[in-house]
Amino acid sequence: MRIKSRGNCKTLRRVLWELLFILPLYSDLLDLETLSKDYVLETKQIEIPGYPYAFNPSIVLWNGYVLMSFRHIPDPKTPFTSHIGLILLDHEFHPIGEPQLLHIRPPGSFVPSRADDARLFYVGEQLYITYSDNPHPELSAGGFRMVIGELHYENGHFFIHRPALLTEYENPKEGIREKNWVPFQYQRNPFLAYSINPHLIFYPIPGTHLCETIASTTTDLAWDFGIVRGGTPALELATGEYLAFFHSMKKMASVQSQGKTMAHYFIGAYTFNGSPPFTLTRWSRDPIVGAGFYTGKAYKPYWGSIQCVFPAGFILDGNTIWISYGRQDHEIWIAKLQLDKLLSSLHARDPIVP
Repeated sequence: MRIKSRGNCKTLRRVLWELLFILPLYSDLLDLETLSKDYVLETKQIEIPGYPYAFNPSIVLWNGYVLMSFRHIPDPKTPFTSHIGLILLDHEFHPIGEPQLLHIRPPGSFVPSRADDARLFYVGEQLYITYSDNPHPELSAGGFRMVIGELHYENGHFFIHRPALLTEYENPKEGIREKNWVPFQYQRNPFLAYSINPHLIFYPIPGTHLCETIASTTTDLAWDFGIVRGGTPALELATGEYLAFFHSMKKMASVQSQGKTMAHYFIGAYTFNGSPPFTLTRWSRDPIVGAGFYTGKAYKPYWGSIQCVFPAGFILDGNTIWISYGRQDHEIWIAKLQLDKLLSSLHARDPIVP
Protein backbone atom coordinates (compact mmCIF):
# COMPACT_ATOMS: atom_id res chain seq x y z
CA MET A 1 0.00 0.00 0.00
CA ARG A 2 2.83 2.41 0.81
CA ILE A 3 4.54 1.78 -2.52
CA LYS A 4 1.29 2.45 -4.39
CA SER A 5 0.64 5.59 -2.40
CA ARG A 6 4.12 6.95 -3.10
CA GLY A 7 3.69 6.20 -6.79
CA ASN A 8 0.40 8.07 -6.89
CA CYS A 9 1.95 11.03 -5.09
CA LYS A 10 4.83 11.08 -7.55
CA THR A 11 2.41 11.00 -10.49
CA LEU A 12 0.31 13.77 -8.95
CA ARG A 13 3.40 15.94 -8.38
CA ARG A 14 4.46 15.46 -12.02
CA VAL A 15 0.98 16.42 -13.30
CA LEU A 16 0.90 19.51 -11.09
CA TRP A 17 4.40 20.46 -12.25
CA GLU A 18 3.36 20.24 -15.90
CA LEU A 19 0.17 22.24 -15.28
CA LEU A 20 1.93 24.97 -13.33
CA PHE A 21 5.23 25.30 -15.18
CA ILE A 22 5.43 23.33 -18.45
CA LEU A 23 2.11 24.04 -20.15
CA PRO A 24 2.34 27.83 -19.65
CA LEU A 25 5.66 27.73 -21.50
CA TYR A 26 3.93 26.08 -24.49
CA SER A 27 1.29 28.82 -24.69
CA ASP A 28 3.71 31.06 -26.60
CA LEU A 29 4.86 28.31 -28.97
CA LEU A 30 3.49 27.53 -32.40
CA ASP A 31 1.24 24.48 -32.40
CA LEU A 32 1.81 22.99 -35.85
CA GLU A 33 -1.53 21.19 -35.71
CA THR A 34 -3.27 24.58 -35.97
CA LEU A 35 -1.84 24.89 -39.51
CA SER A 36 -3.78 21.83 -40.75
CA LYS A 37 -5.47 22.39 -44.13
CA ASP A 38 -8.94 21.20 -45.14
CA TYR A 39 -7.65 20.27 -48.60
CA VAL A 40 -5.41 17.58 -47.04
CA LEU A 41 -8.04 14.85 -47.12
CA GLU A 42 -6.17 11.87 -45.68
CA THR A 43 -2.72 10.47 -44.96
CA LYS A 44 -1.38 6.95 -45.04
CA GLN A 45 1.91 5.38 -43.99
CA ILE A 46 3.64 2.89 -46.31
CA GLU A 47 5.94 0.23 -44.91
CA ILE A 48 8.38 -1.60 -47.20
CA PRO A 49 9.20 -5.21 -46.28
CA GLY A 50 12.83 -5.52 -45.28
CA TYR A 51 13.35 -1.74 -45.14
CA PRO A 52 11.51 -0.56 -42.01
CA TYR A 53 13.14 2.88 -41.93
CA ALA A 54 13.01 3.80 -45.62
CA PHE A 55 12.15 7.45 -46.23
CA ASN A 56 11.92 10.35 -48.72
CA PRO A 57 9.87 8.62 -51.46
CA SER A 58 9.18 9.80 -55.01
CA ILE A 59 6.32 8.35 -57.08
CA VAL A 60 5.21 8.06 -60.71
CA LEU A 61 2.72 5.93 -62.63
CA TRP A 62 4.47 3.11 -64.49
CA ASN A 63 2.95 0.29 -66.56
CA GLY A 64 -0.30 0.27 -64.62
CA TYR A 65 1.38 0.45 -61.23
CA VAL A 66 2.78 3.13 -58.94
CA LEU A 67 6.58 3.08 -58.97
CA MET A 68 8.14 4.46 -55.81
CA SER A 69 11.75 5.27 -55.03
CA PHE A 70 13.01 5.49 -51.46
CA ARG A 71 16.16 6.23 -49.51
CA HIS A 72 17.73 3.50 -47.38
CA ILE A 73 20.51 3.97 -44.80
CA PRO A 74 21.80 0.50 -43.87
CA ASP A 75 23.77 1.58 -40.78
CA PRO A 76 22.77 4.56 -38.59
CA LYS A 77 26.43 4.88 -37.53
CA THR A 78 27.42 5.71 -41.12
CA PRO A 79 24.49 7.78 -42.42
CA PHE A 80 26.41 8.98 -45.49
CA THR A 81 26.33 5.44 -46.84
CA SER A 82 22.98 5.70 -48.54
CA HIS A 83 21.12 3.68 -51.17
CA ILE A 84 18.23 4.31 -53.54
CA GLY A 85 15.56 1.64 -53.63
CA LEU A 86 12.58 1.03 -55.90
CA ILE A 87 9.35 -0.84 -55.31
CA LEU A 88 6.04 -1.24 -57.13
CA LEU A 89 2.78 -0.31 -55.41
CA ASP A 90 -0.81 -1.01 -56.39
CA HIS A 91 -3.28 1.85 -56.72
CA GLU A 92 -4.10 1.59 -53.02
CA PHE A 93 -0.37 2.14 -52.37
CA HIS A 94 0.21 -1.37 -51.06
CA PRO A 95 3.72 -2.73 -51.86
CA ILE A 96 3.76 -5.58 -54.36
CA GLY A 97 6.73 -7.64 -55.44
CA GLU A 98 10.23 -7.36 -54.08
CA PRO A 99 12.02 -4.04 -53.48
CA GLN A 100 15.23 -3.45 -55.42
CA LEU A 101 18.30 -1.37 -54.56
CA LEU A 102 19.81 0.35 -57.58
CA HIS A 103 23.44 -0.30 -58.47
CA ILE A 104 24.99 3.15 -58.32
CA ARG A 105 28.68 2.26 -58.45
CA PRO A 106 30.42 0.50 -61.35
CA PRO A 107 31.61 -3.07 -60.74
CA GLY A 108 34.79 -3.18 -58.66
CA SER A 109 34.35 0.26 -57.06
CA PHE A 110 35.26 0.41 -53.37
CA VAL A 111 33.44 3.74 -52.83
CA PRO A 112 30.16 3.10 -50.99
CA SER A 113 26.90 4.34 -52.41
CA ARG A 114 26.11 7.84 -51.19
CA ALA A 115 23.04 8.39 -53.33
CA ASP A 116 20.15 10.15 -51.67
CA ASP A 117 16.67 11.56 -52.23
CA ALA A 118 15.91 10.43 -55.77
CA ARG A 119 13.19 12.01 -57.90
CA LEU A 120 11.32 10.14 -60.62
CA PHE A 121 9.87 11.98 -63.62
CA TYR A 122 9.04 11.53 -67.29
CA VAL A 123 10.40 13.18 -70.41
CA GLY A 124 7.91 12.14 -73.04
CA GLU A 125 7.49 8.41 -72.53
CA GLN A 126 10.97 7.94 -71.06
CA LEU A 127 11.33 7.56 -67.30
CA TYR A 128 14.16 9.57 -65.70
CA ILE A 129 15.79 9.70 -62.28
CA THR A 130 17.75 12.41 -60.50
CA TYR A 131 19.62 12.17 -57.21
CA SER A 132 22.57 13.58 -55.29
CA ASP A 133 25.78 11.56 -55.01
CA ASN A 134 29.47 11.76 -54.12
CA PRO A 135 31.43 9.21 -56.17
CA HIS A 136 34.85 10.28 -54.88
CA PRO A 137 36.83 8.21 -52.36
CA GLU A 138 37.01 11.12 -49.92
CA LEU A 139 33.85 12.27 -48.19
CA SER A 140 33.18 16.00 -48.37
CA ALA A 141 30.13 18.19 -48.76
CA GLY A 142 31.61 19.72 -51.90
CA GLY A 143 31.89 16.30 -53.53
CA PHE A 144 28.12 15.85 -53.74
CA ARG A 145 26.69 16.76 -57.13
CA MET A 146 23.45 16.02 -58.94
CA VAL A 147 23.10 13.00 -61.22
CA ILE A 148 20.55 12.57 -64.00
CA GLY A 149 19.91 9.46 -66.08
CA GLU A 150 17.30 7.39 -67.84
CA LEU A 151 15.71 4.66 -65.75
CA HIS A 152 15.34 1.44 -67.77
CA TYR A 153 13.75 -1.92 -66.94
CA GLU A 154 15.01 -5.26 -68.24
CA ASN A 155 14.69 -8.86 -67.06
CA GLY A 156 12.78 -7.89 -63.94
CA HIS A 157 15.21 -5.18 -62.77
CA PHE A 158 15.62 -1.44 -63.07
CA PHE A 159 18.95 0.17 -63.92
CA ILE A 160 20.20 3.67 -64.66
CA HIS A 161 21.22 4.18 -68.28
CA ARG A 162 24.02 6.65 -68.95
CA PRO A 163 23.96 8.52 -65.62
CA ALA A 164 25.60 11.96 -65.87
CA LEU A 165 27.22 13.64 -62.88
CA LEU A 166 26.47 17.35 -63.39
CA THR A 167 29.61 19.30 -62.48
CA GLU A 168 29.65 22.24 -64.90
CA TYR A 169 26.95 24.89 -64.54
CA GLU A 170 26.49 28.55 -63.74
CA ASN A 171 28.31 29.70 -60.60
CA PRO A 172 29.21 26.30 -59.03
CA LYS A 173 30.13 26.41 -55.35
CA GLU A 174 32.92 24.05 -54.34
CA GLY A 175 31.94 23.60 -50.71
CA ILE A 176 28.20 23.18 -51.25
CA ARG A 177 26.44 19.83 -51.22
CA GLU A 178 24.23 20.02 -54.29
CA LYS A 179 20.82 18.37 -53.97
CA ASN A 180 17.10 18.97 -54.39
CA TRP A 181 17.17 20.36 -57.94
CA VAL A 182 13.62 20.31 -59.32
CA PRO A 183 13.21 18.24 -62.52
CA PHE A 184 10.50 18.80 -65.11
CA GLN A 185 9.99 18.24 -68.80
CA TYR A 186 9.46 20.95 -71.40
CA GLN A 187 8.91 20.16 -75.07
CA ARG A 188 10.14 16.61 -74.47
CA ASN A 189 13.42 17.78 -72.93
CA PRO A 190 14.58 17.45 -69.31
CA PHE A 191 14.97 20.69 -67.38
CA LEU A 192 16.22 21.28 -63.83
CA ALA A 193 15.44 24.16 -61.49
CA TYR A 194 18.64 24.78 -59.53
CA SER A 195 16.80 27.05 -57.11
CA ILE A 196 13.25 28.33 -56.67
CA ASN A 197 13.87 31.97 -55.85
CA PRO A 198 15.63 32.99 -57.99
CA HIS A 199 14.02 30.46 -60.32
CA LEU A 200 17.22 29.40 -62.05
CA ILE A 201 16.57 26.89 -64.84
CA PHE A 202 19.22 24.56 -66.33
CA TYR A 203 19.17 22.29 -69.35
CA PRO A 204 21.45 19.26 -68.82
CA ILE A 205 23.19 18.71 -72.15
CA PRO A 206 22.94 14.98 -73.02
CA GLY A 207 26.17 13.01 -72.92
CA THR A 208 28.04 15.67 -70.94
CA HIS A 209 28.51 16.96 -67.39
CA LEU A 210 27.39 20.42 -68.50
CA CYS A 211 24.21 22.39 -67.76
CA GLU A 212 23.17 25.30 -69.95
CA THR A 213 21.40 28.20 -68.20
CA ILE A 214 17.96 28.73 -69.74
CA ALA A 215 16.40 31.43 -67.54
CA SER A 216 16.54 33.13 -64.16
CA THR A 217 13.70 35.15 -62.61
CA THR A 218 13.13 36.52 -59.12
CA THR A 219 9.77 36.91 -57.40
CA ASP A 220 8.70 38.71 -54.22
CA LEU A 221 7.90 35.44 -52.48
CA ALA A 222 6.56 35.83 -48.93
CA TRP A 223 7.40 32.81 -46.76
CA ASP A 224 8.34 32.94 -43.07
CA PHE A 225 9.46 29.36 -42.54
CA GLY A 226 13.03 29.28 -43.82
CA ILE A 227 14.74 29.27 -47.21
CA VAL A 228 12.59 27.72 -49.93
CA ARG A 229 14.27 24.69 -51.54
CA GLY A 230 13.34 22.01 -54.05
CA GLY A 231 10.99 19.17 -53.22
CA THR A 232 8.98 17.28 -55.82
CA PRO A 233 9.35 17.28 -59.60
CA ALA A 234 7.09 19.80 -61.34
CA LEU A 235 4.09 18.58 -63.36
CA GLU A 236 2.11 20.51 -65.94
CA LEU A 237 -1.49 21.40 -65.10
CA ALA A 238 -4.41 21.73 -67.49
CA THR A 239 -3.99 25.51 -67.16
CA GLY A 240 -0.54 25.30 -68.78
CA GLU A 241 1.21 26.17 -65.52
CA TYR A 242 3.53 23.81 -63.68
CA LEU A 243 2.85 22.74 -60.10
CA ALA A 244 5.45 21.53 -57.61
CA PHE A 245 5.92 21.22 -53.86
CA PHE A 246 8.91 22.71 -52.07
CA HIS A 247 10.42 22.23 -48.63
CA SER A 248 12.01 24.63 -46.19
CA MET A 249 13.74 24.41 -42.84
CA LYS A 250 13.64 26.73 -39.84
CA LYS A 251 15.28 26.28 -36.46
CA MET A 252 12.64 27.02 -33.89
CA ALA A 253 10.74 25.66 -30.91
CA SER A 254 7.18 24.38 -31.17
CA VAL A 255 4.60 22.52 -29.16
CA GLN A 256 5.52 19.39 -31.13
CA SER A 257 9.23 19.76 -30.25
CA GLN A 258 8.22 20.17 -26.58
CA GLY A 259 9.72 23.62 -26.48
CA LYS A 260 13.16 22.51 -27.69
CA THR A 261 14.80 24.49 -30.48
CA MET A 262 15.50 22.21 -33.42
CA ALA A 263 15.21 22.04 -37.20
CA HIS A 264 11.59 22.09 -38.37
CA TYR A 265 10.89 21.13 -41.99
CA PHE A 266 7.85 22.39 -43.86
CA ILE A 267 6.04 21.71 -47.15
CA GLY A 268 4.57 24.34 -49.47
CA ALA A 269 3.29 24.46 -53.05
CA TYR A 270 4.08 26.78 -55.95
CA THR A 271 3.28 27.21 -59.63
CA PHE A 272 5.24 28.70 -62.50
CA ASN A 273 4.63 29.68 -66.10
CA GLY A 274 4.58 26.87 -68.64
CA SER A 275 7.13 28.44 -70.99
CA PRO A 276 10.43 30.33 -70.64
CA PRO A 277 11.43 32.15 -68.55
CA PHE A 278 9.28 29.92 -66.24
CA THR A 279 8.44 32.75 -63.83
CA LEU A 280 6.85 31.82 -60.50
CA THR A 281 3.15 32.67 -60.42
CA ARG A 282 1.69 31.47 -57.09
CA TRP A 283 2.84 29.86 -53.83
CA SER A 284 1.63 28.82 -50.37
CA ARG A 285 1.08 31.46 -47.72
CA ASP A 286 1.97 29.04 -44.91
CA PRO A 287 2.92 25.36 -44.55
CA ILE A 288 0.79 22.50 -45.81
CA VAL A 289 -0.03 20.33 -42.80
CA GLY A 290 -2.15 17.20 -42.51
CA ALA A 291 -2.89 14.51 -39.96
CA GLY A 292 0.23 12.87 -38.59
CA PHE A 293 2.69 15.28 -40.19
CA TYR A 294 4.31 16.21 -36.88
CA THR A 295 2.98 13.58 -34.49
CA GLY A 296 3.81 9.93 -34.16
CA LYS A 297 6.72 7.71 -33.36
CA ALA A 298 10.01 9.27 -32.25
CA TYR A 299 13.34 8.00 -33.55
CA LYS A 300 16.99 8.33 -32.70
CA PRO A 301 18.07 10.90 -35.30
CA TYR A 302 20.76 10.24 -37.89
CA TRP A 303 22.12 13.79 -37.78
CA GLY A 304 20.30 15.72 -35.06
CA SER A 305 16.86 16.22 -33.56
CA ILE A 306 14.27 17.29 -36.12
CA GLN A 307 10.59 17.77 -36.79
CA CYS A 308 10.56 16.76 -40.45
CA VAL A 309 8.26 16.23 -43.40
CA PHE A 310 9.95 16.13 -46.81
CA PRO A 311 8.09 16.01 -50.17
CA ALA A 312 9.70 14.16 -53.09
CA GLY A 313 6.97 13.20 -55.56
CA PHE A 314 3.32 13.46 -56.52
CA ILE A 315 0.76 12.10 -58.97
CA LEU A 316 -2.09 14.07 -60.54
CA ASP A 317 -5.39 12.19 -60.75
CA GLY A 318 -8.16 14.52 -61.92
CA ASN A 319 -8.92 16.82 -58.99
CA THR A 320 -6.83 14.69 -56.66
CA ILE A 321 -3.14 14.93 -55.80
CA TRP A 322 -1.29 12.03 -54.23
CA ILE A 323 1.91 13.42 -52.69
CA SER A 324 4.65 11.21 -51.28
CA TYR A 325 6.76 12.49 -48.40
CA GLY A 326 9.20 11.31 -45.77
CA ARG A 327 8.59 11.80 -42.08
CA GLN A 328 11.34 12.12 -39.47
CA ASP A 329 13.89 10.64 -41.92
CA HIS A 330 12.50 7.22 -40.97
CA GLU A 331 9.05 6.85 -42.52
CA ILE A 332 7.21 6.95 -45.87
CA TRP A 333 3.79 8.57 -46.17
CA ILE A 334 1.23 9.42 -48.86
CA ALA A 335 -1.19 12.34 -48.51
CA LYS A 336 -4.34 12.89 -50.56
CA LEU A 337 -4.94 16.54 -51.48
CA GLN A 338 -7.82 18.27 -53.27
CA LEU A 339 -6.28 20.10 -56.25
CA ASP A 340 -8.76 22.95 -56.74
CA LYS A 341 -8.76 23.90 -53.05
CA LEU A 342 -4.97 23.78 -52.96
CA LEU A 343 -4.66 26.06 -55.99
CA SER A 344 -7.20 28.53 -54.60
CA SER A 345 -5.12 28.78 -51.41
CA LEU A 346 -2.01 29.90 -53.26
CA HIS A 347 -0.92 33.53 -53.20
CA ALA A 348 0.37 35.62 -56.12
CA ARG A 349 2.53 38.74 -56.35
CA ASP A 350 4.05 40.67 -59.18
CA PRO A 351 7.53 39.57 -60.28
CA ILE A 352 10.51 41.78 -59.56
CA VAL A 353 11.74 43.43 -62.74
CA PRO A 354 15.58 43.60 -62.83
